[in-house]
Amino acid sequence: MMMDPKRKGEIALAILKHRMGNEGIQLNPNSRRRLGNIARATGIPLEELKAFAREVTTEMIKECLR
Repeated sequence: MMMDPKRKGEIALAILKHRMGNEGIQLNPNSRRRLGNIARATGIPLEELKAFAREVTTEMIKECLR
């Protein structure tokens, strides 16, 4: 059974948020370097990764403060 790409993205985001909620969010000087390494390894542009990280982190903080 082939899964719809949109649904794959929804599942991946839910897993990421679950993991971030359980393990916490680490913000330190190595965070940018880690994003750069991920960008090189995956071929995803660094600016897109930064925007994604910013959006997901903001959502997690809002959920935590509700």
